[in-house]
Amino acid sequence: MRRLTYFLRAVRKVLRARLKGEGPFFVSHLITARCFARCPTCLWRGDVPEEKDVSKVLKFYREAREEGFVSTTFWGGEPLLWEGLLEVMEGCRKMGFVTGLITNGYLLPRYARDLAHLADFVIVSVDLPSEEHDRLRGVEGMFRRALEGISLLSEENPGLKVFLNTVVSRLNFHAVEGMVELCEELGISVTFESVDEGEPQFRDGPRVEGLRLPREEEAEVFGRIRRMKREGRPVNNSESYLRMFEEGRVRYRCHLPSISVRVEPDGNVTNCLDRKHPLGNVYRDRLRDILEGERMRWLRREALGCHRCVDTGTVESSLFWEFEPEVVLNTLRLFLG
Repeated sequence: MRRLTYFLRAVRKVLRARLKGEGPFFVSHLITARCFARCPTCLWRGDVPEEKDVSKVLKFYREAREEGFVSTTFWGGEPLLWEGLLEVMEGCRKMGFVTGLITNGYLLPRYARDLAHLADFVIVSVDLPSEEHDRLRGVEGMFRRALEGISLLSEENPGLKVFLNTVVSRLNFHAVEGMVELCEELGISVTFESVDEGEPQFRDGPRVEGLRLPREEEAEVFGRIRRMKREGRPVNNSESYLRMFEEGRVRYRCHLPSISVRVEPDGNVTNCLDRKHPLGNVYRDRLRDILEGERMRWLRREALGCHRCVDTGTVESSLFWEFEPEVVLNTLRLFLG
């Protein structure tokens, strides 16, 4: 019942945002850019100041709750490196937020017992279904520790939603069937997405280029994934998302600025179309002023003509905003499954 309530709340929020101009209502919180892994497909590692005062972060979330935000997801970098994370997650949960975490899994064994009761869902980034994953991430023991952490989460809270996330690239396209088989063994499911390439998001971060598959090869791989989805295997993506890549036509209207705000480690709210001019800073500015500001209004207008991002969060949420029937039903199954 709790999950159905969350789903219905999301539908209601989208309706109110579309009809009354309310929103956004999700927080995507890049809490730290620090990370000990060296994932070749990551744009988000780098040198950026970060807010370490838990009270300031919680003050922002109280303000966000007053403005109608209902969900937050913490990621990075590696969010479990941020020292106050558990305290902030506990505070968010008490405020009524749906609270999620995206992690590389290495630190999960240390924090799993607590996270199992603080998170509504945990997403673990795994790109290969064996110890070869360690080589890809540049950290020995990464695969083993991620699986150990997943097992501990499930033991502590069998009802917790745990997913894998796999970025499909030239480095692992051969292993998509293996990733699905791994999830079947673990009793969880997997989300696949293509590679967002481009400039680093933070100073001294890595540039990602040359890793996305050529269109024909990418189409073949996502066709294989879609067939597994149709066979009832544990693939989270909507068929609408998978079909875009299978057909080689990734076209959608981006509604993400109406759905979520991305908060960076220093509190800046990302302006994804003009990185040099953030929309504001949640630790210095009133959140309402950011949401009603001219830059935010500009971004919402201009984003409608953009389809550059290929990650599932951007594409799937934009399709959900338009109430694409298959996407809505697929999301409902994820909430209730």
